[in-house]
Amino acid sequence: MNLFDKAKQLSSAAAESAQSLGHQVSQATQAAKTALDEATATGTRPIQQIQSLGQETVQKGLETLSQAPEQFAQAKQQAQTAVRDLSWQDIGDAITTWQAAVAGAATSGLVVTQALKDLPRTAQELAQEMPKLARRMQTAGVRAGDTPRTEADVMGLFNKIPGPSKLGASERDMRIFLADKHGSHIRAHAQGGGNEASNIVWEVGTANLRRGANPMTGQEQIYIRFANAVDSVLKNSTTIAKLGIASTGTAIVTQALVTALAHTLDLYRGDITAEEFRRKVTDAAVSAGIAAPIFFLILVAAIALFPELTVLLSAPAVMAGFNTLFGISIALPIVQSILRHVEAGGLGQEAERQYAEAIRLGDAMIQAASEEAKQWWQVAFPAIIPGAKQLPSEAG
Repeated sequence: MNLFDKAKQLSSAAAESAQSLGHQVSQATQAAKTALDEATATGTRPIQQIQSLGQETVQKGLETLSQAPEQFAQAKQQAQTAVRDLSWQDIGDAITTWQAAVAGAATSGLVVTQALKDLPRTAQELAQEMPKLARRMQTAGVRAGDTPRTEADVMGLFNKIPGPSKLGASERDMRIFLADKHGSHIRAHAQGGGNEASNIVWEVGTANLRRGANPMTGQEQIYIRFANAVDSVLKNSTTIAKLGIASTGTAIVTQALVTALAHTLDLYRGDITAEEFRRKVTDAAVSAGIAAPIFFLILVAAIALFPELTVLLSAPAVMAGFNTLFGISIALPIVQSILRHVEAGGLGQEAERQYAEAIRLGDAMIQAASEEAKQWWQVAFPAIIPGAKQLPSEAG
């Protein structure tokens, strides 16, 4: 049974315990509701009888809650059994199933964020680094005598340029995309539409002229978004291909090296044969070669259809996140390999003893936390926990 099957079995057991407890609580609640409805309907029950019903209902509820520690203890026992049955091979197989996907996503994300990191972030930076493009952002769709665009609107229009045209932060590539485009008004200028970025989209000039003063419909806006995405990808296909090849190549080489490092100790101990070692390395490289271009194309499609995402992907925090993900995809297999080696006694008796001691301390901490939870439960519900201090009964 692999790691996922065991996790599923454990989750099912916990769910059954929670469902049983919930059913009992529901029964106690229903009994209380029935008693209250009967008392309301007759209007003749003595106060003492109503109080008795209330006390019985509360007692049933407390008895139900008192069963929770036993059910939680059973779930804990099942969890401990499942964890003891796990081997590092089970964990390794589970990690291998998603390692290539994580590495592909991380590598693709790093390549894309690196290609976007030098984009201007303010109107001043845009004017300094890409003056011709900045001028276009200021004048697109603006008539003589109109109020000049604010810096926020200038950057708003810049952010509407599809992401593929921004890969590499090349002013030339962005100007090529805009060469046949107008700054089209969603609500026509003649109908009172303004020049703010929210009322402007980049559209092929002939289509804009053909519409005239008619307002732009929602369907037209969707069509323009898709048309711009396709146009941007086609006009920047060379850049996209280069980045895709770089992403895939990096993922393949990285995964091959990491997999080789992660299984070198296994080969040294004789746990796997040389043929199995070669197969693992090859499989990892092939998986990465499939996963990386898929994730890369997904990212390219996303920034093409939703240009606003380029602002997010070019942020330093996002780049740091992809770097962290990339580091995790490298570190996990190697750490796993070292733990397998320690467990097999490959680092000597002292390392094996320290490893066993760490496991023992972890189990002791779990046991202590369980005891604290049990003590808390006894304090919270002392009237029904055996051996706990009883609450004084009220005089009737």
